[in-house]
Amino acid sequence: MKLLRQQRPWLTWRRAWPALIAATTLFIPLLMSQSAAVVQRGGSSAPRYEVSDLGPIPMLASDVVPGLNSLGDTVIWRQDESLAFAPILISGHQQMPLKIPQGYQNGFAYSLNNKRNAVGWANTTLNPVDSFSVTHAFLFAHDQASDLGTLGGRWSRAYAINNRDMIVGISELANEQQRAFWYVDGKMSPLAPLPGGQSSVAFAVNDKGTVAGGSEVAHTNSAKVVVHAVLWRNSVPTDMGVLQPSGNSVAHAINNHDEAVGTADGLAGKTVFLYRNGRMLDLGIQRGRAFAINDKQQIVGTQQVGEDRHPHSLGFLWDHGNFYDLSNCLPKGSPYQIQEAFRINDAGQILGTGVFADQLHALLLTPVN
Repeated sequence: MKLLRQQRPWLTWRRAWPALIAATTLFIPLLMSQSAAVVQRGGSSAPRYEVSDLGPIPMLASDVVPGLNSLGDTVIWRQDESLAFAPILISGHQQMPLKIPQGYQNGFAYSLNNKRNAVGWANTTLNPVDSFSVTHAFLFAHDQASDLGTLGGRWSRAYAINNRDMIVGISELANEQQRAFWYVDGKMSPLAPLPGGQSSVAFAVNDKGTVAGGSEVAHTNSAKVVVHAVLWRNSVPTDMGVLQPSGNSVAHAINNHDEAVGTADGLAGKTVFLYRNGRMLDLGIQRGRAFAINDKQQIVGTQQVGEDRHPHSLGFLWDHGNFYDLSNCLPKGSPYQIQEAFRINDAGQILGTGVFADQLHALLLTPVN
């Protein structure tokens, strides 16, 4: 069975979220955007990593990514003989399938905390991109799978879990609008969009409970949907702003210092931003997308390079103004080409994907001291 690339549910928000993946943030008048130059792409001073190959991994959509915790444990997914997808927890040399709930065919887990509790979603048909399938957010905790339900609509997805077991994601409402949620003490609650907006999405949560994502905002042109990166503190949304007036932005990750990263509309197109101290900083990584930031302010993501007709992806590390192509940070003669970097923990370990023998593999990169 040939699987189509899965459309992100949040891309259907009145056609709002195509702009959102380009992700940019509207400009709050008091927030002045800044720019940080890309300094370096590798070389003798580049960090070095050893590679742990976690095996082949099929990629379905850019919002479905593997997970990494502070201990170096990971969650990925694999297909079985029936072509169903199942979540796998990898801890050291042990690989443990996570239980798929009864009545569901596929399961995906892509955020993992230090208790080895994972979150993601499961659906009821063999094809994970089937729009008629029932899709619910799930907590995968060792040998149990707990259905988190929805906010009254047909579907939900969980995108992140912190070390306090707070879970965030997105759910359809009864009126078919789509809303960010947080799940605490067994209850799913909506996170309000920014003023004037109707839809929102939550992609990340830190251990303090600060949530990052995106929200529709009011716009003078009623025919245009504008999305801004947003932080929720105690469920109250804060607009992070944008790099260009009338642009879009969305935050994909946040660390424990409330520093967030994401993608925004810049002067020359899509670019990566860092939000800290109430200001949005353009990192100058054109055609890039940041997926993660650790507490040391190291950022990882993916950049599209090459001609528009024949682009290819590279996984990058941004470390305080230095930009590194991760393929150049591997041992000499390494057979891997790093295409995407999805997670980085405070030990500097990076979880991503790379091409090996014309096949995509999940890879854990560990810094070499």
